[in-house]
Amino acid sequence: MMVRLVIFSVLVIFFTTACQMIPTDYAEYNEGQWGSKVLIKDKVKSKSFIVNVDIQAIKNKSLRMDVTAAMGTPVASLVLNGDQVQYLLFRQKAYYEGASSDRVLGPILSVPIDPKLFFNLLFDEAMTDKNWSCIKDKIGFLLECKNLQDQLKITWKDRKGRRKAIFIEHSKAEIQMNISSFTPHADSVFSLKVPKSFQKYRVR
Repeated sequence: MMVRLVIFSVLVIFFTTACQMIPTDYAEYNEGQWGSKVLIKDKVKSKSFIVNVDIQAIKNKSLRMDVTAAMGTPVASLVLNGDQVQYLLFRQKAYYEGASSDRVLGPILSVPIDPKLFFNLLFDEAMTDKNWSCIKDKIGFLLECKNLQDQLKITWKDRKGRRKAIFIEHSKAEIQMNISSFTPHADSVFSLKVPKSFQKYRVR
């Protein structure tokens, strides 16, 4: 009886561990929350730094990104609804709003990438624009996407359970985003409250 109990316990641990190692197919979800730590290498300013980035998204509709420094100090908050974006830069006490473009994330993550591409990055869906070309691994997960015109290369690596690493390469900067957590629902937080002391600008 004792031997059977030990064998059963070992099997439970084995299968539980195995399930935790199976990569999550994020394409099956329509919304979620992701926690990540991001290493940014700014090639223009020759500096590197790490920030925490918490993201909430409803696929192809709304996205929120909250960026904090390593000690938890707020750096930026961004909200995307459709084609319109709003973001706060806390150190500069600045608020921006306007049409989403590849210029938006420059002040936040140092890389020129449209926030709308994060739907593809998070939900593991290939870009449909003609300038993008993507390849998948033998299991069917996205492995790499390139946009030669915009000098962008995106790579997905180290998929284990809900964890994955996303690498974004550009001539101006490189990003390594390590996704560490995922919750399969998003809160209704797709708006920003602008502090009275912040200057307001239009995205150009």
